Amino acid sequence: MKIEYKSNIIFFSLIVLVYTLLTFLSANHGYFWDTIQQISKEAHWYFQTGFSSLLMPPQGSGSAVVATGYHPPLMGIMTAALWKVFGYRLWVSHVFSFLWAIVLLFNSWKIITNLFSERNAGWVLLIVLLEPTLLAQFSIASPDFILFTAFIISLRAVLENKPWLLSVGIFFLCGINMRGIFAGAALFLANGYFNYLQEPKSWNIRGIFKMALPYLPTFVLLAAYFIYYFRANGWFFPDSAETGHYSLPTEPVRVVKHLAEFGLRSVENGRIVVWLVGIYVAVNLLKARKTLSNEYKAMLLLFSLLTGLYLVFVFITQMPFSARYFMPQFFLLTLLALLGARNLLCHKKVMTVFIVILCFELTGHCWIYPDRIAKSWDCTLAHWPYYELRTKCFEYIDGQKFDYKEVSAGFCLYGNRRFVELGNIDKIVGTRPDNRYFIYSNISNVEDSFANELKDKTRWTPVKEFKKGFVIMTIYKNRNYSGN
Repeated sequence: MKIEYKSNIIFFSLIVLVYTLLTFLSANHGYFWDTIQQISKEAHWYFQTGFSSLLMPPQGSGSAVVATGYHPPLMGIMTAALWKVFGYRLWVSHVFSFLWAIVLLFNSWKIITNLFSERNAGWVLLIVLLEPTLLAQFSIASPDFILFTAFIISLRAVLENKPWLLSVGIFFLCGINMRGIFAGAALFLANGYFNYLQEPKSWNIRGIFKMALPYLPTFVLLAAYFIYYFRANGWFFPDSAETGHYSLPTEPVRVVKHLAEFGLRSVENGRIVVWLVGIYVAVNLLKARKTLSNEYKAMLLLFSLLTGLYLVFVFITQMPFSARYFMPQFFLLTLLALLGARNLLCHKKVMTVFIVILCFELTGHCWIYPDRIAKSWDCTLAHWPYYELRTKCFEYIDGQKFDYKEVSAGFCLYGNRRFVELGNIDKIVGTRPDNRYFIYSNISNVEDSFANELKDKTRWTPVKEFKKGFVIMTIYKNRNYSGN
């Protein structure tokens, strides 16, 4: 991988430094947000059972560890295998993510240098790999970081016509979670369109079959898994609260709120500038009627398919959105916007665009909303004080010898501490809002009505408060607790 411009060497070094520092600083951070379920709990099942069964207990079974079901179990299997080899330690997941970061850096550079001159490539690489949500997902060793890396591998393989590389990328892309399967299906369609643009005459049954071959092994494995799952467990979440996320909206106002959430998650954490550049590029390219490259057309289709899919979900589900869902399409939007800007603007103005976007990315970790607006805390490094405050909070609870049966908390704080810390086995925090003690944190995004109730001093008394940066954590005592 030859790098000609000295500035690009500096950018490479900076990116490697940032990801290395994040790895060292987060090495002992516990599992956070959805990684508690998608990595830790599922890995515990395979680790503790010695991989004796592919299927975990279904939701509604009453087990402490249940299958997500609609997410293939690859992430849990890989993590459990790593624990078996390297030890039952938190740093294992973070080092594993760092290895994927190296793969991401290499493949991103290959894509970018295929589309941009080296004069601009380093800046583009800096923009896409220092994006706030991506850095936050990396820092928590999220499955979505690996999904994103697999997406980049697959995209590069399509653009460079590398079927073996594509088969590897698609396997990890679709094996991590259901969003990866959606991305894989969209990529398949974009791949077909790209091949048609490259060689229209070869677009026939034989050509389609040849194109589909890299996807076939993953398709067969996924089909086998889901058939096996449905035969053993039935539908993914019978009689589960999860059903609410995937049911039709009950009233128009819910659709409006969902659409607003979709818009917010799309532009938050500094992304809004890239969207504005993208809109400017789209308008001017349409006016100028410029001829687009085949790569540009294929990426534009892929971006449209992925964005359109989640837009459809606004109207047919109540699924809460997270900024991490949009990392693949945001990568595509960034490339499309910057490619268009390069073709429409002089070099000096293009450099100004790069600098403005980078500056806005730096603000991405400071997009903190009022308490009534739910935040994707796993998509910003602003959540980092949580780990220190969590430790102090539970040290206080243990020091005061609170009975864990009388302690409840919100999201990320409830449940068996083993699954977050890989220690403190069977110290289980409940979810009952009427318990003797309740640990409140703005990280948990609790319901507005309960957050307001905690401020009622006739019902709740603050026992101990911990605060750092944007994160707060308070232990409340229930004045009306009856002991039942």
